[in-house]
Amino acid sequence: MNKRIYDKDYLTGKEFSELSGIAESTLRKYDKIGILHPAMRGSGEVSKRRHYSPTQVTMAKMIKVFSEMGVPLDTIKNLTKERTPIMVLKLLRKTMDAASNGIRFYKDVYSVIKTFVSLLQEGLSATETEIALEEMLAKPILLGYENDYSETIGFIREYIRFRSATHRPKLNASFPVGGYWESMDAFLEDPSRPTRFFSLDPHGLEEKAAGLYLVGYTRGYYGETNGLPERLKAFAKANGLDFTGPVYNIYLEDEISVKDPGQYLLQVSASVTEIGYSTSLRPHRRF
Repeated sequence: MNKRIYDKDYLTGKEFSELSGIAESTLRKYDKIGILHPAMRGSGEVSKRRHYSPTQVTMAKMIKVFSEMGVPLDTIKNLTKERTPIMVLKLLRKTMDAASNGIRFYKDVYSVIKTFVSLLQEGLSATETEIALEEMLAKPILLGYENDYSETIGFIREYIRFRSATHRPKLNASFPVGGYWESMDAFLEDPSRPTRFFSLDPHGLEEKAAGLYLVGYTRGYYGETNGLPERLKAFAKANGLDFTGPVYNIYLEDEISVKDPGQYLLQVSASVTEIGYSTSLRPHRRF
């Protein structure tokens, strides 16, 4: 073949690699096991050089897709040797279903990671000794059943029940879990045992309502509040605030990010309204 025409019509292994996005080492492997042979090989002293037609890119990319989706190499090899539209359609549909499941999986992973990132950012920016009034936007949650402490002195059994219960939608155990009390009175009565548990799963059917919240922080083991409920009550009284809704707690820093369990960072947020509102007290806006 005339070298000028040869160079014009075919691509070197390196050029084909760049065009297809498949490493040269992978192309050599495909050639060796019979999945994708080069369209032409050099002659004489260049007999080992592989030359590909630009029209092979589509097949090369599809082979890469099948391979990355876990289709066995033997299946791909058979497909490159003998194929019909029906055979390819069946494999494409099967691969499409696998890709759809993968998309859902990675969306869930992204959502879990995003949730933990948000909590850690809140924790790192928190002034732990400060109690503040904050405007919070609505946040979807998955709220559990009412806890029953009649057969236990701690919350572990009820926590396990929440984790294992049948929910609508189904609980994604990867999301952080917090505690919920129906009122500040309930929280003050027993701040270590939530009325219910909730998950920050964004697919939850309930929500933490938007509005004003009195927010405080403390560090300690799970279930320790270190006098924070009383400090929140005193702050509300001193600043003309009335507790009118649920109380939520969530650990911004827990075993995921802190090695010492005595240093977990708890955030408590209690729904409030203004009664004798001090104009010197301005709510932060949390978005």
